[in-house]
Amino acid sequence: TVLTLHDLKLACPAYSMLSSDGICERCRGGKLYNVVRHRCIKGSLSMSAIIFAESVLHRLLGSYLDNVNCFVVPSRFYIEKFVEWGFPRTKFRHVPNFVDVGSLEPQYLPGKAFVYVGRLSREKGLATLIRAAAASGSQLLLAGTGPQADELQALAAQLQANVTFLGYLTGQPLHDAIRSARAVILPSEWYENAPLSILEAYSMGKPAIGARIGGIPELIRENETGLAFNSGDVDSLAAALTDMTNRTDAEVSDMGRAARAWIEKDFTAVRYRERILGIYTELGVAGIELPANASVHAAP
Repeated sequence: TVLTLHDLKLACPAYSMLSSDGICERCRGGKLYNVVRHRCIKGSLSMSAIIFAESVLHRLLGSYLDNVNCFVVPSRFYIEKFVEWGFPRTKFRHVPNFVDVGSLEPQYLPGKAFVYVGRLSREKGLATLIRAAAASGSQLLLAGTGPQADELQALAAQLQANVTFLGYLTGQPLHDAIRSARAVILPSEWYENAPLSILEAYSMGKPAIGARIGGIPELIRENETGLAFNSGDVDSLAAALTDMTNRTDAEVSDMGRAARAWIEKDFTAVRYRERILGIYTELGVAGIELPANASVHAAP
């Protein structure tokens, strides 16, 4: 049995290591009762108690560690976090996410605005982003909806920041917004795993500016495919926005081309298949036949 982990549920009953006061690792060391104590599931005592009971039961039964041969994890950061929490490193393999490169046409000519795509919620760091945009005089487009929408609109108005709220976008309108950008921003303030928004931006020829938290830094080659900044730090993010604004269009375009080339090399469906089949081969699973032109790479 091979199980892909897209969240931190194996360690954190609340999935995200995120509480009402920010990043939370209180359950580390078997102290799962903290999920009830801090009402981590939607602020509900009863729901948190149910999830606590479920997590304790799964651990007593060995549901995961005794019955899963290998856990596939899209980011190395998550592997290290699981190991920190006491899980055996030998159970984990790193296999990055992939994107359908062929369906996403790049646009290397950079625009003026910076684009964020995703949920409008506290852990995404959007208040920090709006403050940084105001401080740097940057134009910002936010594509998405969420519980923080009204609060963020009020903040943007208060700071007189150049922010446009695009609402929920999908398909071609979303791709057009990304292609119009100078760079895509991921200002997260929680342990992101391996966000597809960066890979999709790269596929469309756009560099990324990402927070140094979770698995985000693994997806940014600084000054080659994008820039990084300190998570939650307005000044650090404002400096990154100013840096990207002040670069010539040719420099930003070169970043976008390097990003697209990296995607085509390491983040395609073919590479994903090779890595997954490599794991099955490593585990000795019978009956897998590879095409003659396919190579197998067991993830390190």
